[in-house]
Amino acid sequence: MSDNEASPAQTGPSDQFLIESEFPISLRRTVFSHGWVYLEPWRWDESRQELSRPERVGSSCLQIRVTQQGPRDLLCGVDGEQRTGEHFEFAKRAVRRWLSIEWDPRPAIRVAGDIDPKVGAFIESGGGRFLRCSTFYEDFVKTVCTVHAAWSGTMRMVSSLVKDLGAGTFPTPVQVVEHGEDRLRKELRLGFRSRVLAESTLRLLDEGRMDEKGDLVAGGIAYEDLLSLRGVGAYSASHMMMLLGDFSRVPVDSEVIRFCKDRYGIESKEVDSFFERWGQYRFLGYKLSRTLSDHDE
Repeated sequence: MSDNEASPAQTGPSDQFLIESEFPISLRRTVFSHGWVYLEPWRWDESRQELSRPERVGSSCLQIRVTQQGPRDLLCGVDGEQRTGEHFEFAKRAVRRWLSIEWDPRPAIRVAGDIDPKVGAFIESGGGRFLRCSTFYEDFVKTVCTVHAAWSGTMRMVSSLVKDLGAGTFPTPVQVVEHGEDRLRKELRLGFRSRVLAESTLRLLDEGRMDEKGDLVAGGIAYEDLLSLRGVGAYSASHMMMLLGDFSRVPVDSEVIRFCKDRYGIESKEVDSFFERWGQYRFLGYKLSRTLSDHDE
């Protein structure tokens, strides 16, 4: 795979560059793979089929945009008062993470081919990726904000973090720690999640599992590591691992329970064994089978 190099320093109108994926990739399917696109600071322009969001790089605030150009090609733009090579490199890394461009879908296609060829064809044509945020930490915080909360509450909490703490961009781990549990609770109204985020953020930093920008450090993080964090249960840990490319668990929440009972007549404790034949792709088996069945109705 290769990227067209962006100019090292530009001013004036937005500059664009191409990212080429080794495998087919669908921007739209990835954007609507789950609910992240509806949370700040994401924006989706339906008329342009364009995904965008603001990012803070040093003292600069950038707007990064991406559209589909071909089955494997994505056109990216960077808006800002002054753009440097650092800004373009940041944008390339961010877009690659958003769309899981490094993921090799071939093993999943082979597994799906023996179980559900429709799922295999869906992945082969560019589906099967899930929209991710710019950092591990943003995915973590947003996952925590979905626990024991209606979706409207999740949207409100994330909006408060972005607008009131991040000044329009998603806050860094350092900003969350410095804000403190009490202010997270009283000012941003995060409820019990205030303590979860304050303590977990500090621990992830202190143990060197992520850096001050919120990126995982070398060695990554395991399911058991996530479970050991305050307030992180099986659902949150499984959801985070899914966003890290580990599809071996189905994050079981009320929506999964309701769907599996209505569609398959199984209870929550049976979900894992029901999708066992998918092996390390249990979540893809559940999610993509559901996506395709919803389209058929």
